[in-house]
Amino acid sequence: MVKSFILFMAVLFAGCAMPSSNTKDSLPKTSQKISVANWNVQTFFDSTTEGCEYDEFVKSKTWGQESYTERLKRLCQVIKSLDADVFVMEEIENEEVLHDLSNFLAGEWNQKKIYSYACFAKESGSSIGCAVLSRLPIKNLRLHSLDIRTQNGTMPRMRPLMQLEVCKGSSSLTLFINHWKSMSGGEAVTEKWRNAQEAVLSQYVGECVGKGKAVFCCGDFNRDVSKFKKGSDGGIILLRTSNCGELEERGTEVFSPWYDSSENLIEPGSYYYNGEWSRIDNIFYAGNAEVEDFAPRTDGPWCEEDSNVPKKYKIWNGTGYSDHLPLTCTVTFH
Repeated sequence: MVKSFILFMAVLFAGCAMPSSNTKDSLPKTSQKISVANWNVQTFFDSTTEGCEYDEFVKSKTWGQESYTERLKRLCQVIKSLDADVFVMEEIENEEVLHDLSNFLAGEWNQKKIYSYACFAKESGSSIGCAVLSRLPIKNLRLHSLDIRTQNGTMPRMRPLMQLEVCKGSSSLTLFINHWKSMSGGEAVTEKWRNAQEAVLSQYVGECVGKGKAVFCCGDFNRDVSKFKKGSDGGIILLRTSNCGELEERGTEVFSPWYDSSENLIEPGSYYYNGEWSRIDNIFYAGNAEVEDFAPRTDGPWCEEDSNVPKKYKIWNGTGYSDHLPLTCTVTFH
C-alpha cells in the first residue's frame, strides 16, 4: 500500500502577505507572468559536519569554511545571472545554506531583485533537500511523503514532494518541487520508487487542476522525459496514478516544454553522463498555466563553452558548479 501524508517540517523564513478581507479575493483574476529557474546544485553542503553529509565531504581534507564560502559566492553569481523571480534548487543540505545565500545576496540596490521569501524541506535524517528562493510571496507550503511497506525490500530514504503557492497580484501559481529517487543501484531496480512518486504527484496535480488552479512542476525526476508515458497529444505527458502500488494507464495530463512545436526534443539535455545527454530535470505545467522561453541554460561559466557539458563540482580542488544545467522559463498564469 502507498500511503501519502502531509508533514510540516519545512522552514519559511519569510511570510506571505495576503489580503485581510475577501474584497480582493472576489475580484476577477488577471494573467500574471513570472520567470522561474530550476537547478540541481549538486550536493551543496555547508562547512559544519553534522553526520548526515556524504562521505567525500566528511573525509575531505580540502572541504571547509573557505571552500564553502567560495561555492556560495559562485552560486550567488549564477542566481544573479539567471535573474529569475523564483529560483528552485535541489540538493541543498539545510536551511542554514539558504540563510547564507540570502546574506550573500543582500545589498541588492534594486528592490525588485531582492529574494524576500524562501522555504526549505527535507526528511528528518536525510542528507539533502529542496529549496526555493522567491521575490514573490509564498503561501500554503505542504509536504507529501511516502510510506511504502508492501514492496519487497525496505523503502529507501526519499525526498518529500513540496507543494506551495507563489502569489502575484490576485493570482497564484501552485508549484510542485520534486527530487525523485536516484538510479543508484540500477535504473530498473529503483524504478518502482519513482513510480510511487509519480503516482503521488499525479494525485495532487489532478486535484489542483480540478479546482481550476495554475500548476507548475519542476525538479530532478531522475527519469528522462522520453521515458514518461505519452499523453493524448504531442508534448503531453501522462502522470499515471496507481492501484495497490501498480501504475495504471490513466492519471493526469501535463505539458512538457522539452518538446518543441515539431515534437522534437530540445537540445542539449540537462545532465551529461557516460558520454550521453539526458533530460532528467523536468518542467511540467497544467491547468491555468502556460510556459514559454524554456531552455537548458548554456550561456554561463557553469558549463563548457564548446560542448555545453556542465562543469561538475570537484571537492578535491574546489572547481566547478554542478553536474546539471539549470533550466529557465517564463510562466503565465491566472
